[in-house]
Amino acid sequence: MQVKQLISFITAARTKNMAQTALALNYSHSTIYGHIEALEREFHTKLYLRTPHGIELTEQGREFLGYATRFMQLYDETMAAMSAVSQAHLRVGASEASDLCLMHNLLQEFIALYPAIELEYSKLTVDVALSRLSASTCDLAFLSECNYRPEHFYAAYLCTLPLVFVASSTYPFSQQAALPKLVSSNTLPVVRETLQTVGVDFDRQFSSLLVVGDLNTIRHLLLYNRGIAFLPLAYIRRDLEEGTLVRVPHLMQEIYLPTYIVTPSPNRIGPHTQALIDLAFQRYNPRRLPRDNIVQ
Repeated sequence: MQVKQLISFITAARTKNMAQTALALNYSHSTIYGHIEALEREFHTKLYLRTPHGIELTEQGREFLGYATRFMQLYDETMAAMSAVSQAHLRVGASEASDLCLMHNLLQEFIALYPAIELEYSKLTVDVALSRLSASTCDLAFLSECNYRPEHFYAAYLCTLPLVFVASSTYPFSQQAALPKLVSSNTLPVVRETLQTVGVDFDRQFSSLLVVGDLNTIRHLLLYNRGIAFLPLAYIRRDLEEGTLVRVPHLMQEIYLPTYIVTPSPNRIGPHTQALIDLAFQRYNPRRLPRDNIVQ
């Protein structure tokens, strides 16, 4: 049994998808399968089954996951106790809202303070970020997500980003008899759940949902009168000031998007990681308020 085999198994158990596991660990699919099959041979049991939607753990696989997780926690604590945490470079990821609203200024300031640090930065989906954290191929992630719950990782609340409903300044609100289209990067179940938090009924307010992959594309669709969206206020502030986008008159509610700083473990936070964490709190939450720090 090798540590890299356990990391592959734990990551695959979380993602339930071999392709996503391979992406997170920077391995080939065959390597991931090889790691898990080696564990199966060693323990003489079947740990997972392939399904049309990915993989599912067997009963023995679920039992083994508990042992593997505890083993990796103990390994992590041992490494921290037996050697000073050193860090040759810093690997940082951020979900899209964090990337657009927080990271540009933060990383610019960090690089100015620590020019010698080798920094690797990626914009990631939350799922990929969590996979990389689980696999220890990412040191630190900034995650802003409506439905994210900071479980199984060492997460600290940083701030909250307000989202507002906006459309083009030329959008025909009063003349349009039909309900408008909502443009979002989230799927319909997530959108419904998010809207419910501010008392908005999707079916009463919108005719349909257009799912688009990124916020920048959504913004451009709005500028061409392709619907309504809720976007981070910090991201579209200049559009509002210039009048190219306006807040939707009958949807003045704000949706609050919490942002967390997430690391794989509290035991092995290197000095570069800690420096960026401290700088993020200094910039966005100097008093370290627990849940009500709104970054406009």
